[in-house]
Amino acid sequence: MLKERFTYEKLPESEIKRLKELGRLCRGDILKMTNIADSGHPGGSMSSLDIYLTVFSYAKIDPSNPEDPMRDRIIVSHGHTSPGVYSTLARLGFFKIEDVITGFRYFDSPFEGHITRGIPGIEWTTGNLGQGLSAACGMAMAAKVKNLDYHVFALMSDAEQAKGQVTEARRVAKKFGLSNITVLIDYNDAQISGHARNVMQVNIKEEYEADDWRTIEVDGHNYAQIYDAVKYALSNTDTPTAIIARTIMGKGISFMEDDVEYHGKPLSNEELDKALKELDIENDTSKYSERRKTFSMPHFEIKPYTLKVNTGEKRIYTSNQSVANRDAFGRALADISSVNSQSDQNTPV
Repeated sequence: MLKERFTYEKLPESEIKRLKELGRLCRGDILKMTNIADSGHPGGSMSSLDIYLTVFSYAKIDPSNPEDPMRDRIIVSHGHTSPGVYSTLARLGFFKIEDVITGFRYFDSPFEGHITRGIPGIEWTTGNLGQGLSAACGMAMAAKVKNLDYHVFALMSDAEQAKGQVTEARRVAKKFGLSNITVLIDYNDAQISGHARNVMQVNIKEEYEADDWRTIEVDGHNYAQIYDAVKYALSNTDTPTAIIARTIMGKGISFMEDDVEYHGKPLSNEELDKALKELDIENDTSKYSERRKTFSMPHFEIKPYTLKVNTGEKRIYTSNQSVANRDAFGRALADISSVNSQSDQNTPV
């Protein structure tokens, strides 16, 4: 059943305790699946994890019906943190965690290194960094056009904020009044080339505020702070909000924390033993490695978007008429919009 979003006024201690336990388990999942696959991105997955757990736990989504049209849309822009996303979704009931650990980055497995649409709970297939906010803008516009009450969460990294497409998307969101978007940025100041601040200058807070967004800064590993910030963003509908969450690369494992080496490097077997002991989790990776050899991977159906568009009547221009290309294109698009707005059975254009 689809629940309402972020219903608690304040996050109860019992929920904080639940999230902390999920965080412990998910960190173990992340380290196991990347070790077994001998590839993947554990560091960023662990810095973004507490954001993922908070948003996916309290957004209006339903593991038993992940395609509900009234659901909130959660876009993960930095899709290389797939281990964190998969472990979160699995622990919240979207699919089996055993299947993820077994099948991560394996041939014929849906659990690819970058998240892909079709997996329950995944709204958008990631590619080049910096595109997630643009996708979120499109979904937020669709909600307004269709008069649907869903919210769009765009979960992003700090380094991708340097991309020009993010700037353009910020301005689009403000121009079209997309206050049904909330951005959460994992600000761990780390990327594959080193500290993000040294790779490309970005002033994340100031740049969002310059485009007339509201900004909130939080501890990205404090569940109560993340929850309160999202709750506040949802209650203020005058402008979109960006939540800047200060995090630590590799959070939860002493020797991984703030070490950019673990951006895209799995742990060795010896490191894994040490890390799982810190988490008080059994190292049962041999079981999954054996299962990987014979396991029949699950497959999920990618459901197409339902579109019903009336293309209208064609316009015919004779050889003695002079018309600019842009005018002809514009009239055709206006015709399509007009004819489809006249019927509730058609997709709004």
